[in-house]
Amino acid sequence: MKTLIIQTRPGIGDLCVFLPAIHEICLHNVNSKVDLLTKERTCAKETLEHDPYIKNIFFLENFQKSNLNLIKFIKKNLYEKVYIFHYGIRYPLICKLAGVKNVYFYGWIKKNENIVERSKASCAKWLDNQNLNFSYKIYRKNIMPSNNDTIILGVGGSGPTKKWSTDYFAKLIEEITKIKKYTFLIAGGIDEQTVAAQLKKKFSDIKIISLCEKSIKESINLIDGSKIYIGNDTGFMHLCAGLGISSYGLFGDTPANYSDYSNKIIPITPRGIKLVGHGTMGMNKIYPEDALEKVKEII
Repeated sequence: MKTLIIQTRPGIGDLCVFLPAIHEICLHNVNSKVDLLTKERTCAKETLEHDPYIKNIFFLENFQKSNLNLIKFIKKNLYEKVYIFHYGIRYPLICKLAGVKNVYFYGWIKKNENIVERSKASCAKWLDNQNLNFSYKIYRKNIMPSNNDTIILGVGGSGPTKKWSTDYFAKLIEEITKIKKYTFLIAGGIDEQTVAAQLKKKFSDIKIISLCEKSIKESINLIDGSKIYIGNDTGFMHLCAGLGISSYGLFGDTPANYSDYSNKIIPITPRGIKLVGHGTMGMNKIYPEDALEKVKEII
């Protein structure tokens, strides 16, 4: 028997948010081969390289231009069950046209809701089980020893309003170094190469390593075992949490409840703002001393 899971959101963080529910589906269908169909930007093949539950990973971009090709793909693979973490008619209809017997999906009309709670509630309903664990873990082939001398700084983000300033990161490095000298891994993408270069230039006497030019696979190998993550609400924050690293996320322009799926993510929110959401524009109101106060006890 074969099962397909469709997760349509595009980011690494999105994949991580849905991973507890995805794993519950895999555990429920223990006698079935479970495949995942998702977006390329999730970097699912690198992130889930050693996942014991996901058999194959395919990308939706290969079928964007033709619903017929997606129907043929699903039909050819003889999926008996398809779980769709998405609203709308397109994917359920495609699955039915492909002859899938059991199709589970959110519903026809998209709602404004917490994506973590929606994934959990739907999964519990689909599996007819209200006592699911929803544990979050990114599996590794080899368990890395803890490196208590390394801190990850997450400088990336999906937009400028979701990023802490370079000056704030610099101030945080200064204050942490007064307590203990650490190696800092600067976690971001190509767009953050300048930030990494500026920090390396400013702190020439501190070991600072940029991950901005590296692949996700290379970055996971380097960050695994680090002491803590401090930084923006970005893919690296979610990856670190999945690797068991305490991750202090700066939530100034995204809902902090997006982190509810993992007890390894500790939100840091702006001073004086009770409810953070899209459009709060509060990253400049999370001060370096606020972040330092949160992590002081464990560094």
